[in-house]
Amino acid sequence: MADKAVARAVKICGLTPAQGNIIKQESLACGIDAAVCRGTVNCAVERTDVLIIGTERGLKALSERLAVQPFNLPETGIALKSFLTKSKKRSFFSRGREFSLEKPLVMGIFNVTPDSFSDGGMLANEERVKAKLALFASQGADITDIGGESTRPGSDAVSLEEELARILPAVKLAKEMDLFVSVDTYKSKTALKALEKGADMINDISGLTFDSDMAKVCADFGAAVCLMHIKGEPKSMQEAPSYANLLEEVKSFLYDSADAAVKAGVREDSIILDPGFGFGKTLKDNHVILKYLEEFTSMGFPLLAGMSRKSMIGGITGKPPQERLIGTKSLEAVAVFKGADIIRSHDVAETAEMIKVVDYLRKAGCDA
Repeated sequence: MADKAVARAVKICGLTPAQGNIIKQESLACGIDAAVCRGTVNCAVERTDVLIIGTERGLKALSERLAVQPFNLPETGIALKSFLTKSKKRSFFSRGREFSLEKPLVMGIFNVTPDSFSDGGMLANEERVKAKLALFASQGADITDIGGESTRPGSDAVSLEEELARILPAVKLAKEMDLFVSVDTYKSKTALKALEKGADMINDISGLTFDSDMAKVCADFGAAVCLMHIKGEPKSMQEAPSYANLLEEVKSFLYDSADAAVKAGVREDSIILDPGFGFGKTLKDNHVILKYLEEFTSMGFPLLAGMSRKSMIGGITGKPPQERLIGTKSLEAVAVFKGADIIRSHDVAETAEMIKVVDYLRKAGCDA
């Protein structure tokens, strides 16, 4: 019954008027509807977006009817059918191992940098690193995300040599403790060295756009890769960021990043997406993305949300990073409820407890 009862809205961008008009008519023939731009019917515009609204059964029927139409619409039909049948992955693969996402995972933020916005300089020697790694493990961190370069707004890049000197000792210690290690870097040479040391995953804030070799490095090792949306670069990304269509632009960027990864040889089930809270977004942008986070689940990839202690909390509460725990857990709880699979956070114990409660609520159902 679900395919007759559940309504969905699907937007297709950049079609010709001829394509738009055919989709409009075929939609009506399938008992659903489609909206096109003004001027499409008489071909007074060069391009039109099409918003199709209907049940899953109607949308599937439309995908089949497009198979016999001209103007490359059979390809559109195939893409529509693929979109409708693509379900969100409940696990991901990294270096030959499968990791379940039946419950959301905790990614502990492990900065070995002197200038991170929240905890810079706190892990300055080996004993502190060991202690913090052990603490994360005991508190329930499923993933430890090691970063050697601050990417806070306004930050400067560090050299390859400096980044490697910071992260490789921490990666080595973490792997000696048999932890699942993610490395937060956009440099392919850093990723290569970290993966050689046993790192399991690469967390690329640029979504593969800063270094053209990154995708191949991840593919060669069979590593999982998290692709994040960013607008601009860390140094200048918060200088009046703007979007014509926020959600559409972020999703389009992530689609392109995932496509580039797959074409380079990365397994589709090794890709995780991150909408990039705080990376080239205004306060309102960040909260709009969170409010509509469920839209990103339709892309079929696991979702990571990283909001810990960020300005999207401080901009509302007025509190400094170290005093944003309650605000952070509030937004992270919303993210889990709306479909986030991995929560990246400074406060591992609190995040693990929050996830237990919210995940129970999310899965609760009536017995009647």
